[in-house]
Amino acid sequence: MQSKRDEKVLQVYKKHYAKLTILRKFKCKGEILMEQFFFNNTEAPAIVNASEHHMALLFLLDTSGSMGAQLMGSNSTPINELNKAINRFKAEVCQDEHTKDILDVAVVEFNNEFRVVQEFSPIEYLKPVELQANGTTYLCEPLNVALDMVTERSRFYRRSGAEPYKPWIVIITDGMAMDDSRSLSAAIERTTEMVGQEKVAVWSLVVGDATEDEDVLHLLHQICGKRVLKLEGYDFSGFLDWA
Repeated sequence: MQSKRDEKVLQVYKKHYAKLTILRKFKCKGEILMEQFFFNNTEAPAIVNASEHHMALLFLLDTSGSMGAQLMGSNSTPINELNKAINRFKAEVCQDEHTKDILDVAVVEFNNEFRVVQEFSPIEYLKPVELQANGTTYLCEPLNVALDMVTERSRFYRRSGAEPYKPWIVIITDGMAMDDSRSLSAAIERTTEMVGQEKVAVWSLVVGDATEDEDVLHLLHQICGKRVLKLEGYDFSGFLDWA
């Protein structure tokens, strides 16, 4: 029997993956799984070089209104700097022939709601990011969707014959999540359980005034453990140099 979580995962994929030509489903030990994605000829291939290990990297990006505030002494905004950093990250990674064949990237934004900006695809086919800032900060639902997405991507790799490296979720935020305490507790519990089982690594990068906000830092440490980094200013390039 299909569980409520299975139903929710399928609803998310149906809602946000409208560009996919075919989405096949099959049952394995009673669980609904997603079959390989088949793109139109103009879209990205589902996987590049399936004989290699692959890694899934999901950027979970805060696009709340505060990310649109003009930076002091600059005509830019945090959201513009973030857009440039993600696009530069793609360009720099693609200079490495091996890495670009094994790294797949997805982008999810969150504010009042969440949106799958870019489904998982080889990084070479990542479309330019042009995020806009608006609304407030709700993290729990997008975090759960991100966990679902990296889980499904790891399953997809195995079905495609590629062994997965541990997937990464990278949260970038400048404010406190507005979710209710029950939702936060459930999201924290699920995340820490998956991290403890070595199913995912979750990082967070804190920017702006949130770097001095103890409530924000405490929440992110609950979600990510020690993997919480603070950025002075809004130059994201240094953080993305790990690639």
